[in-house]
Amino acid sequence: DSLLQETLNLAMLSTRLFNTISRVAVRNFSNTKPALATFAVQDEAEFKEKVLGSATPVVVDFSATWCGPCKLLTPRLDAAIAATEGAVDLAIVDIDDLADIALEHGVNAVPTVLGIKDGQIVDKFVGLIDEDKLSAFINKLRE
Repeated sequence: DSLLQETLNLAMLSTRLFNTISRVAVRNFSNTKPALATFAVQDEAEFKEKVLGSATPVVVDFSATWCGPCKLLTPRLDAAIAATEGAVDLAIVDIDDLADIALEHGVNAVPTVLGIKDGQIVDKFVGLIDEDKLSAFINKLRE
């Protein structure tokens, strides 16, 4: 029974995610809106410039290719950030490639997500969270 319930929950999440991405994709086919502000951080210099030095608030997704929950969370974050239409950026940091950045920011589990505004951490969560909490997290950065 629990396996069936888990499968149903995953199917419902997948459907919601697909619907959200579909709406976001249609919304962003405009020549007046900026491109989606999601990027993978390549090195420490880029992190300092595009995250800590950004005038736009940034959600930083510390994840890993081997992390199952990360594979569920990252597309949800991407869709939620795209819905802000440029008000918030998303930086994805692979902890295996950039362990020093992860350690500097107290990351000891993945996924860990930081909300950074004006170079300062204003909010943080670890693990998967529901849609309401994710929206509240992103809206807090927009204030």
